[in-house]
Amino acid sequence: MAYVYKQFTAQDKALVPFNAHKQYSFTSASAATNKVSYFNANHTSESISSYSSASSDYGSDTIETVKYNQIDHLFYRNYKRNLGYKKDFKDYSKQKRDLYQKVNILSIPTGLYGYEIKPTSFYLSSSLYQITDDSYGNLIISGTDVSTYPTDIEENVFRLDPVQGFKKYDLSVYEDYALKSSALVRDGDNIGDFQINLSQDIPFEIVTKQFWKQGRHNPTFSSSYSTTKIFLTEDNNPKSFDLDDSYFLNKLNYNKVTFNPSSLGSVRHKFPQINLNSKIGSYIECKHNERFNFNKTDDFSISFFVTPATASTEKRYIIAKSGTKTIVNSGSHSQDVDAEPQFPYEIYMVSQSLYFDRSDGDTTYSINAFVTASNTSLRTSHVLCQNSASVMQIWFDGTLITSTSTTFEKQTRNTANLYIGAKGPHGNIDASTATPAQGKGKYLSGSLSNINIWSKAYNRTQINNISESINASPYIGNLFYRNGFATITHPKYDTVLSSSGGDGIINSLQFQGSHLIYEHEYQCTVQEHEFNATTNLSARTFNSSVSHELADFTTSSYFSPFVTTIGLYNENNELLVVGKLGQPIRMSEDTDTTFIVRYDT
Repeated sequence: MAYVYKQFTAQDKALVPFNAHKQYSFTSASAATNKVSYFNANHTSESISSYSSASSDYGSDTIETVKYNQIDHLFYRNYKRNLGYKKDFKDYSKQKRDLYQKVNILSIPTGLYGYEIKPTSFYLSSSLYQITDDSYGNLIISGTDVSTYPTDIEENVFRLDPVQGFKKYDLSVYEDYALKSSALVRDGDNIGDFQINLSQDIPFEIVTKQFWKQGRHNPTFSSSYSTTKIFLTEDNNPKSFDLDDSYFLNKLNYNKVTFNPSSLGSVRHKFPQINLNSKIGSYIECKHNERFNFNKTDDFSISFFVTPATASTEKRYIIAKSGTKTIVNSGSHSQDVDAEPQFPYEIYMVSQSLYFDRSDGDTTYSINAFVTASNTSLRTSHVLCQNSASVMQIWFDGTLITSTSTTFEKQTRNTANLYIGAKGPHGNIDASTATPAQGKGKYLSGSLSNINIWSKAYNRTQINNISESINASPYIGNLFYRNGFATITHPKYDTVLSSSGGDGIINSLQFQGSHLIYEHEYQCTVQEHEFNATTNLSARTFNSSVSHELADFTTSSYFSPFVTTIGLYNENNELLVVGKLGQPIRMSEDTDTTFIVRYDT
């Protein structure tokens, strides 16, 4: 009698993982039924521990500030500096992550998307927009030609929206959560009842004074913001700087500026802007860097939104890399002095006209155009100044206003610092009785936002897209494939997923979930001498399970049983898997026969 059961060996079994992509298609109602949810989340200057209603009740967090901070912490905060610590890591050169004051969040349960949402399979349509993903974790309006936007991060050598400007709307509270408050002390200083005594080779150190919570009142707050963050360099020199929004993380110094919402964006959500006040000498400084120090034939473009506060017959500098540079003298002290006479660009206003100048020290080219209607109509305008194949151009709200060809003999490079809102830190302050600084002009009064410098010139289509998109990007949010979150972060599209209705009604949500499947393969090898008899009742003399006498025809040398079913059992002889053959297979007494059983889990 042949074996009834046969034990598998290790070589008989194989486990093969693979992804199966399951297509999902939901309406607003079916999405809710399947636990797909969406939220409008908002940053607030108050402490996260008090939520939006100063209550410890999580359910009273009406503006979802907890969800905002969770999304910020997991995916966005310090993303450029801490790539490895963020969830859903993608190619940083392809994926753009910018989180402003508000965000729409779409949450898809793990049971639906499985291992991940398959890239390029996401589609969302609301009342006004159709949204897809670009395979790099960016969401775009369906049909957008990404190639007509400036998406190369290496060409965006300077960028200042400022993305995080909304955190400084309320300067009377501490901005961050549970951070150290530090003071710079020197040998002999008194801290409380203690005198600091330092060794001769360490002239100062950072001493922690206290901790605070985000949203707590700051008793030393000022009506304007100046850079105060303290860092120690390798040579133990204290340095104070903020960072721009580019991937180069250019170091900035703000001086007496304020921040508030601009007029740009949607009804509910506005881009932040920087407010400059000529009466107190507001400006932003970025030290000289060769990345944005262009020579006479280099292509480059400078883009920004500007809202002048007043019209003046004197020069009011918007962006300038001229006039002032920083040197370090023999005592290791820095000092601002006059820069070289040549400069790659100066952009300034006189009355209602905007000027774009370049100079090699001997020859200066200057073009200008009206950008405001009158002294009483100083509206927000998008300006792009560029040098394209030695042609200087001014574009106003996506339209070319003026241009001129240049033929410089000498270089336009210099070692001047980059200034925004001034030509240097010693301009002429409005209503000041002091003698005006010669050649420095007045500080700018007004607002600036979405400031970009690219090492490339752009065509008409691209400039139109830069102007209309506001932040010069085709991306309106992010899709985090392995976490099931879709976020709409672009202020202009804030109502795409509005939980209060309106544009946020989901007409259709489609995506493919990549589910990890394991294929189990068992090779059931029957040798020539095995399973060569049958227990089928039809092969017995009497069709009864009581009688074991075989019928005469089974004794013939031509008789061989046929296999119709294969069963896989555990150690307790419990049937686990049944495989039915498409047609009976006759067993061979001359050769081995192998049946391959596969099933998925």
